[in-house]
Amino acid sequence: MLDLYIFIFGGLLVLMGCIEAIVPAKSLALWRRWISHRLFFLHGAMLIVAGLPLTCAGGSSVGCIVFWLGVVMVFTGPFILLYADRVRSLFLSTVDELRPASARRLILIDAALRATLGLFMVFSYAHDAGF
Repeated sequence: MLDLYIFIFGGLLVLMGCIEAIVPAKSLALWRRWISHRLFFLHGAMLIVAGLPLTCAGGSSVGCIVFWLGVVMVFTGPFILLYADRVRSLFLSTVDELRPASARRLILIDAALRATLGLFMVFSYAHDAGF
């Protein structure tokens, strides 16, 4: 069951990364709206809930990497829950100071990291399933 979760979560990361890479300006606008939303603090809870099953992975070197990804997600969540206003102001001030080309590169780097981690998770599922 955990392997299926890792596969589906990895597929969603790949999909999100591809969408961000195709339309980076709209992705940045979407992030701005989400971070400005009054319920942004729930992003921290979503990180904890999504990352907690990943911390059950382990055993092989691939599982160890998935485990550490889950640990990072779980430990990042409380910071967003507790300090959502500070995260919001930091993000918005950083994006406001960036030139459009730099903001686009920032989104593309995020998309590449997201898609790479997603592909890693999908291939780890395929490796563990024997494909």
